[in-house]
Amino acid sequence: MKQSVVIEGMKCEGCSNTVSKLFLAIQGVERVLVDRDTKLATVEADREIAESEYTDALAETKFVVSEIK
Repeated sequence: MKQSVVIEGMKCEGCSNTVSKLFLAIQGVERVLVDRDTKLATVEADREIAESEYTDALAETKFVVSEIK
């Protein structure tokens, strides 16, 4: 299953790497591609990931999930 997550607050490559690392820690997530310019994280997982799981993963950061496509 593939989901696109719009994330606000990413400004540099380090931000993209942090989001990628945190999303990869979610159970079932197999691959994450983050593009800070489009504010989009493309997540491939073996199940549908709930918005709350993405939000929880970013809870200790300045990043905010604004939409899931």
